[in-house]
Amino acid sequence: MRVARIENNVVVDLWEVNSLEAYPDLALIEAPSYVNTGWGYDGTDFTDIRTQSEIDSEIQEGLNFMSLEYLAETDWYVVRKFETGTAIPQEILIKRQEAREAIV
Repeated sequence: MRVARIENNVVVDLWEVNSLEAYPDLALIEAPSYVNTGWGYDGTDFTDIRTQSEIDSEIQEGLNFMSLEYLAETDWYVVRKFETGTAIPQEILIKRQEAREAIV
């Protein structure tokens, strides 16, 4: 079961547990899959209380991660080009450029 640990009406951790009884000293509430850390909990409902700036920052962090991951996965093309002279496919060059431009 997915649970949220709540402090001062804010979700501070999300865990997968077998039972709420396993952690009697913690304020754990069963949490739906869409709830994330930083959300509010009023005793009944979970709500996203982040600012738009915080949401935008999280989106950019995800984009940065995916872009860096793509660059790392395709670095071998660059090494191969350097070592053997084999051309990098144009599609890869375009996507690598897009990935670099997406990173902030």
